[in-house]
Amino acid sequence: MSVMLGDLIAHGRSADVFALKGGRVAKKYNDDWPDAAIAREIGDAQTAFDLRLTPIRCHGPIDLDGGRAVAFDRIDGRALTTVAEKNILKMGAVARALANEHTRIHRARTDAFADVREIAADVLETAPLSSLTADEKTTLRSHLASLPGGDRPLHLDYHPMNVFEHAGGVATIDWQSTAVGDPAADVAMTHLLFTEAELFPGASALQRFIYGAARTTMGRMYLKEYKATTGMTDADIDRWMTAARILRLGLLDIASEREGLLSGIRAAVRRMREETTR
Repeated sequence: MSVMLGDLIAHGRSADVFALKGGRVAKKYNDDWPDAAIAREIGDAQTAFDLRLTPIRCHGPIDLDGGRAVAFDRIDGRALTTVAEKNILKMGAVARALANEHTRIHRARTDAFADVREIAADVLETAPLSSLTADEKTTLRSHLASLPGGDRPLHLDYHPMNVFEHAGGVATIDWQSTAVGDPAADVAMTHLLFTEAELFPGASALQRFIYGAARTTMGRMYLKEYKATTGMTDADIDRWMTAARILRLGLLDIASEREGLLSGIRAAVRRMREETTR
């Protein structure tokens, strides 16, 4: 029997979220979103719940007329982005909550997900990075192989629209790009999201201006809190920035970001080659 969707709750790049009966929601994917990506998200979301990385349980695919969808527990609060929007004076508290939740996630240990370095190396062969030359890719593969390994869960899309108030605490959602490795890889990706990524789909010019300024400030607060709590350094994060750009471009390929991300990747390749000739 096909499930009937309720009200639209949220709109995203890969899917829309609708209310369901019984305290659940349906994540309905866009027609062009790959089946393999949906299957991976189901598995990784279930693993994230089992590891207590999130209190939100994935209930698997549901029968839906005219589309593909997956059922999840419904969250009982607001995204941290909305909390800060409603009261700018709460931005510091939101940034601290974001850093503390990320720190908590990174305390776990697992081998359940793919190695972030291998994911980045595979992404080099995708269409969004096809303009890189063979020599550039060789340099990048060598760089990725030189990065430190690790056994910590990495979200790789961690930002305040994916972290919600929930049950007196917070809950992280959207475990669709999960990996394992060095926590600095995850922090580098979050730093990239705060500084170089496009804002939410459909944002107006005014929203881009206002939210862009606020996002930069919150990003600095988050990073300061995370580093103070964990002892991670700017150098630890910087060494992962090229991998973060590769992952962002290869996994999402957002048109407005392509030129900037490719420019950053190529600049890094030039620096790597200069260092090897010194």
